[in-house]
Amino acid sequence: MKFWKFSLFTALVFFAAITIVLHSSCERNVCDEVTCFNGGSCSSGICLCPVGFEDPQCQTLSVKRYIGQYAGHMQCDNGGYTIDSILITQDPTVTFVDIAVKSLLPRTFRGYVTNTASTYSVKIADDSAANYVKQYTLTLQGDKMIKFYTFETSKPPGGDTIVHKCFFSGSKQ
Repeated sequence: MKFWKFSLFTALVFFAAITIVLHSSCERNVCDEVTCFNGGSCSSGICLCPVGFEDPQCQTLSVKRYIGQYAGHMQCDNGGYTIDSILITQDPTVTFVDIAVKSLLPRTFRGYVTNTASTYSVKIADDSAANYVKQYTLTLQGDKMIKFYTFETSKPPGGDTIVHKCFFSGSKQ
């Protein structure tokens, strides 16, 4: 009888050890239960969204955070501050926005939204020519504060370089 008890105990210990080894060697894929939309891909259980989309499942258009009216002030060429406003509307395409700065009307700017883990900005096309450079930057901070910076330089033939810079800072209304 002692032999049967020992044999049964040994068999149970053997099967328990095999079960523990097999169970612990199977790793669950953390991306099996994650759904990423709009071309997003899963990595380590987190969706990596393509440019233009955000949120945990890549379902929200990044441009949505920009849309709206912003009130603030503009300062050009280190002069005084003037009250100004910016209206941002969504272009019919997915990732583009149109930017209308009241003091710069009728000109509007068009840019596409780029995002990284910590920064959201709009890249605006550069109108550069051989003797004329324009750079524009629009950055959103915390979904409510916006910064818009323009930097233009020109050098007429035989003349001095002319630099014109403006900076807008405002909040969403």
